[in-house]
Amino acid sequence: MPTKPSYRDAQLLRAQSQMTLGTLIAELRGLPDDTELPNFIRPHSYRGHYHDLAFRAGEGVRTAASLLGECEQAVGQTFVGYKGGEFIGHEHTPVWVAEYGCTGYRILALTNAQFVLASPEESV
Repeated sequence: MPTKPSYRDAQLLRAQSQMTLGTLIAELRGLPDDTELPNFIRPHSYRGHYHDLAFRAGEGVRTAASLLGECEQAVGQTFVGYKGGEFIGHEHTPVWVAEYGCTGYRILALTNAQFVLASPEESV
């Protein structure tokens, strides 16, 4: 019987097909500070994969510099997993858009100051 991959191995597999905290930071650093983006806020443990990060979709917009600051603070930060335990955000942590306690959408890319999200069917 094959063994179940560790959460870290599973994260690395997901990171091949979606943005990670590190790739998000790199993309944000390449934008002018005052670029307006969707208001993704409050990184937290993602309900679907407890060691991944999700951002809530807030109202309005925010600047790239503001989101960059929040993402940079998440690197090395300890988060409480959705069902308990703790994990540390790192550059290879996959990122999602989801309300706390809900499943959501994989962030695939940041293009022309717009986030590309996976469809619900592709976000499992």
